[in-house]
Amino acid sequence: MRYLYIKMPKITHIVMRRASNLKDVRIKFCILTCIFNLLSCIFYFSSYVHAVDIAEAKQFHVLKTIIIDPGHGGEDTGAVGPTGIKEKDLTLAVAKKLKDVLSKRYTGSIILTREDDTYIPLENRTMIANENRGDLFISIHTNAAFRKGANGVETYFLSFDASDDDARRVAAFENTVPDLGWKSESRDTDNLKAILMDMTQTEYLNESSQFAEIIQNNLFLVLGGENRGVKQAPFFVLMGTAMPAVLIEIGFITNPADEKKLASNGVQEMIAGSIAKSITSFDEFIKVKVGYAK
Repeated sequence: MRYLYIKMPKITHIVMRRASNLKDVRIKFCILTCIFNLLSCIFYFSSYVHAVDIAEAKQFHVLKTIIIDPGHGGEDTGAVGPTGIKEKDLTLAVAKKLKDVLSKRYTGSIILTREDDTYIPLENRTMIANENRGDLFISIHTNAAFRKGANGVETYFLSFDASDDDARRVAAFENTVPDLGWKSESRDTDNLKAILMDMTQTEYLNESSQFAEIIQNNLFLVLGGENRGVKQAPFFVLMGTAMPAVLIEIGFITNPADEKKLASNGVQEMIAGSIAKSITSFDEFIKVKVGYAK
C-alpha cells in the first residue's frame, strides 16, 4: 500500500501528460475520477483495517472489570516527602493515568475507588471492588522509611503473617490513618484468619501471587533502583476482596531522589504503562489457565 502512495504522483503525472497529448478534456476527467476513486478505496480500506485491529485488541479479555485503588486521600495524606509532596496526591495521579491507558485497551469497566481527594475507609474500598464484581484489584501506594536512602519498588499480596519486619512495618502504616489517629488494627483480625482459611480464597491468593510477580518484574525494569521483591502482609484493604488483589509500593516518597522521580509526569506515565502491561500479561495467563480460546 505504501508503494502505491509513493508511485501514485508519478503515475498521475505520466497519465496526465499522455492525456494532454490527446487534448481531450473528457478523457482527463475520467482519468482523474478513476484516480480519485482508487485513492478513496485505499484510504477506506486502511481505515477499516485499523478500526478492526483496535476492536480486536479491545475485545478478547477475560478481566472485564478492573478496580484501581489510589491509596489514602482526604484527611489521610499518607506519607509525606522531604519537599512536602503527599502520598495521596501521587497515588491518585498514577491511578488516573493507569485508567486512561486501560480505557484505550479494554472495553470493560475501569473503576477508581476514589476520583478526587476524598477519604475512603479501607473496608469501603473492598466493598466498592466487590459490589462492582471486580476481576482484579490494584491498590497503589508509596513507601516510607526512616532511612532516607531506602529505595525501590515492592509488591504485596495478602497474608496473615508478614514476610519480614519491613513488610510488617509497611502493613502497620498502611492499616493506620496517622493524621486522624484511627487504628485499623482495632478491626477484628479474626476476619482475616477466616478469609485465609476459606478454600474459595485459596485460588485468589495463588493468582494474586502470580500477578504480584508480573507487576514486580515489570515495574523494576522501568524504575530500576533496588528490587525489593514480592512480599506478603496483612493489609486490611486487601481483606475480603473476591478477586486477585495486590498492593504496590511504587517507590519511597521519603527518599529525596525517589520523591522527585515519582512527582515527574513522565515517570508516572511509565508506571501506569508498566502496570497496564502487567494486567495484559496476567489476562493472558488467566486465558491459558481457564482454557480460553479466541
